[in-house]
Amino acid sequence: MIDFRYHLVSLVSVFIALAVGIVLGAGPLKESLGNTLKGEVEDLRQDRESLKVELDRLETSQRHRDDFIVDIRPSLVGQRLGGRSVVVVALPGIDGESVKSLTEALKDAGATVTGRVDVAEAWSSPAKSAFREQLAAQLQAGLGTAAGTGDTSEQLAALLARAVVTGDLAASGKLDATAKTLLEGLTSADLVSVDDDLDSRATEAVVLAPPVTAATATTSVTTSDAAEATVISWRTLAATLDEASDGAVVLGPASSAADGGLVAAVRAKSDLGSKLSTVDTGGTPMGPVSTVLALSEQLRGLAGDYGFGEGADDVLPELADAGSGQS
Repeated sequence: MIDFRYHLVSLVSVFIALAVGIVLGAGPLKESLGNTLKGEVEDLRQDRESLKVELDRLETSQRHRDDFIVDIRPSLVGQRLGGRSVVVVALPGIDGESVKSLTEALKDAGATVTGRVDVAEAWSSPAKSAFREQLAAQLQAGLGTAAGTGDTSEQLAALLARAVVTGDLAASGKLDATAKTLLEGLTSADLVSVDDDLDSRATEAVVLAPPVTAATATTSVTTSDAAEATVISWRTLAATLDEASDGAVVLGPASSAADGGLVAAVRAKSDLGSKLSTVDTGGTPMGPVSTVLALSEQLRGLAGDYGFGEGADDVLPELADAGSGQS
């Protein structure tokens, strides 16, 4: 009986409190609550408008900054690569605008862009591993040469490097028979595609790294392992292009300097620090400028990591030290 009365009193108390609240809300507190809520809504509206004005101002400022960099780019990079040639190697996920802005900057620097090589997904696809192994063996047997004693990824990287770059300035400017055979073999196997303008080997290379998406962090262990293997194969290719030429730079967006990105993978391998340069400002007008300066630096036997991401040595190479690349 005591328990029943306790629950009954509790229930009645709840209804009384509810009724009092309704009466007060509809009566003496109605105007006060309404004014308070109205004031808070007005404050939020003003905050939103202020944030929009600030966002518009920042976007306008960024556009002006980017326009300024594009306008002064010729004077910053002019003739730093005069007499040199560069091949652009685009990894899967690269858009045409990134290649266009880089190509324009290279030409501003006096370099000859020999062409663009697009690396296909099949270059590192686990499903194509046996096929790649057979192809590497066939190409080497057909040429009567060996592309090193490493794994298939290293062998294919060496074969592509032999086809598109050279460390001999006198040998650049043309495609020899070996280079033509290798390009035909790699393109017919759908591992790479080459634009029609590529008719010579270059003395330097730029590897364009794709962005890293947020989905990478939520992938399964199997998918993550495959993605890591892909990035390692790309790093092998970039390092091999650097070794076979007078220098190479990996250019990627800010995300490529984070976990799972090619720029991050290169920076994490300590023995590449003094050889292969990286730039993590791809996708902005600053990226091509930094890349040209880094290529010029490579010609003097130097390397560095540039941008704003983790592992960067500085924002960009020293302008005063980035002399002409002619030699």
